[in-house]
Amino acid sequence: MVIVAKGEGRFQPRAVKLGMRGGDQVEILEGVAEGEDVVTSANFLIDAESNLKAALQSFTQPAAAESKP
Repeated sequence: MVIVAKGEGRFQPRAVKLGMRGGDQVEILEGVAEGEDVVTSANFLIDAESNLKAALQSFTQPAAAESKP
């Protein structure tokens, strides 16, 4: 799973298919397109599967949902 930066503070989780590994690099065969920005660091830590699911859902919520009182 990777997080793709969509711009304007929006992010999208993506399932990826991995290929060969060498040193500190991993080939990604499917899931992202050339030129897309993949998040490589963050200022938060997801420490449990339930927190991961909640975080991934929050990335995909429309901005209008966030502005509701």
